Amino acid sequence: MKCRLKDFCLCVFSSVLLVLAFPKTEISALAWVGLVPLMTALDGKDNGRAFFLSYLCGVFFFGGVLYWFVHVTALGAVLLVLYLALYFALFGVGYSFFSPLKTIQRLFLLPSLWTVLEFIRAHFLTGFGWAALGHSQYRDLALIQIADVTGVFGVSFLVVMVNVFFKEIVPMLFHKGGAYRKGMFYSTLMACVLLSVLGYGTFRLKSLNHLSAVFSHQAPQALIAVVQANIPQERKWHEPAWPDIMAEYMALTKEVARRGPDLIIWPETSFPGILWEEKALFEELQDFVRQMKIPLLVGAVTREGKDYYNSALLLSKEGGVIGQYRKVHLVPFGEYIPMRSLFPFLSQIVPIADFTAGKEYTIFPLSVRGEGRGRPASISRQRGRQGAFSVLICFEDTVARLSRRLAQRGAQLLVNITNDAWFEDTKAPFLHLQSAVFRTVENRRGLVRSANTGVSCFIDAFGRIVQAVQNDRHKTTYVRGYAVAEVRFSREETFYTKFGDVFTFGCLGCILAMIVRKKYI
Repeated sequence: MKCRLKDFCLCVFSSVLLVLAFPKTEISALAWVGLVPLMTALDGKDNGRAFFLSYLCGVFFFGGVLYWFVHVTALGAVLLVLYLALYFALFGVGYSFFSPLKTIQRLFLLPSLWTVLEFIRAHFLTGFGWAALGHSQYRDLALIQIADVTGVFGVSFLVVMVNVFFKEIVPMLFHKGGAYRKGMFYSTLMACVLLSVLGYGTFRLKSLNHLSAVFSHQAPQALIAVVQANIPQERKWHEPAWPDIMAEYMALTKEVARRGPDLIIWPETSFPGILWEEKALFEELQDFVRQMKIPLLVGAVTREGKDYYNSALLLSKEGGVIGQYRKVHLVPFGEYIPMRSLFPFLSQIVPIADFTAGKEYTIFPLSVRGEGRGRPASISRQRGRQGAFSVLICFEDTVARLSRRLAQRGAQLLVNITNDAWFEDTKAPFLHLQSAVFRTVENRRGLVRSANTGVSCFIDAFGRIVQAVQNDRHKTTYVRGYAVAEVRFSREETFYTKFGDVFTFGCLGCILAMIVRKKYI
């Protein structure tokens, strides 16, 4: 009984450490040791017991990180947590399976297993890549620069590797003889890995900063503004409130237009109602844009026949529609119900109508306007220069493969329009932001985010958050305002942009090779 209680406490302790590494606490250092109690509890356990203990840890972790999902659907939140915890359970089984191996083998195989499981989680059943261990390190710029080679999964690999180091190798240093010598050897190896990663990150930061300074007059730049109106969810679909909602967006937009931006961005579904069905409101918006003489990117629900789309439309300074992007990656149970016809009872659990997924990866053009009041001289000199950007709607900036495809197709800048008000003032907007940071490093593309409520900000190609909508107390969620920043368009193709998740497939290859060797040799 005492042993079982100890194992239970270790699992809970692990989950607490990991939860604290994520928003809003963000004690990121805890992620480097957060798995040590769990792995200690798994020592000597068979596959069944390892599965149970790890599953328990996963339930507590995902419950603590994703509790905000209850604001959309309580049952869905429970089912999501129970599903995601399976990935912890599978890691526990792998830990038990690999326990007879040498320490040096476990030092690389256990991080590989975790990495592969995170990759599967980000892809299976359309994917849910939130709260990857690597995300917890999003503020450590030198560390996360390896994402332009490995993606975020490389950072997760490193975090788990250090956890294994503390669990397996540090105790060796407190012994004498052969164990101590092995511990010193492994410690030196671990130090070399960390120094290599940090050295690469420091080099990339310095080299990219230098190249940015040298070629700043060659790469197109633009002044972009984002608007955050902070419209409550209960008002967004209340038809009598639509004129007032439009008036609030226009008032903020008039203020920021004085800064002379090349583009103003409104959030996801910021246009009230269904776009083509509200002709008077849309004509009012077009007249407003003509008066401003500044292009506007606006989020709206659009309809074509019987199909509804979550869309982004770019209006020219003359008020005409230049182009439209229809959201490609829909959120299951948020924007559509999977297998609705086979399981009609799901419509009672999550009473929503289905959106239709778009099929095109739209590239929008953006011309620099030149001279304007309050505009930086570096941008004013670029009159007539043109860049290209693509839009990610809602949680699409958490989907690494989508940002990569857009970069491959010519997007030199990424724009995310979203509405995180569904989840109230919780961890959700900040978990969303963490993931978005990695899209910039992976593809070396700046990312502009416009949210109905937080976090509306500008992230550069290094993953730095350079500007955000915030109040006097630096609060970024549930505040009303706007932000303006200078952005640079980039044509760089990173290793990750070209080749994708080669690192993760390499991890999978190592795992399969060891399984075959363990079984047949």
